[in-house]
Amino acid sequence: MQKIVTTIVSLCGLALLAACTTVAPNTIREVNDNEVARCRLAGPVQGADAVFVGLSAAIGSKNARAKAMNQAVRLQATDVVWSQQGTSMTSEWVGKAYVCK
Repeated sequence: MQKIVTTIVSLCGLALLAACTTVAPNTIREVNDNEVARCRLAGPVQGADAVFVGLSAAIGSKNARAKAMNQAVRLQATDVVWSQQGTSMTSEWVGKAYVCK
């Protein structure tokens, strides 16, 4: 029985690690609207993570932000303006990516 419990706990830990999203290396700045007034809109970005809620919402918010930032990297953005940031109740980040020179 102890071996089964240990195996289940190990598998749950592995599942948590596998669900984490990392941000690709970048130099993207997170700025306000007024800082992108002269920039070109690259496109919308958004990330959500429904796996982590409740006590682990902070992990879900981090994963969602990473997904959105990775979209900004693919758009070759230099800046991101967030219109919605993950909270304790939601793990969704929504924003716009811009290319500024």
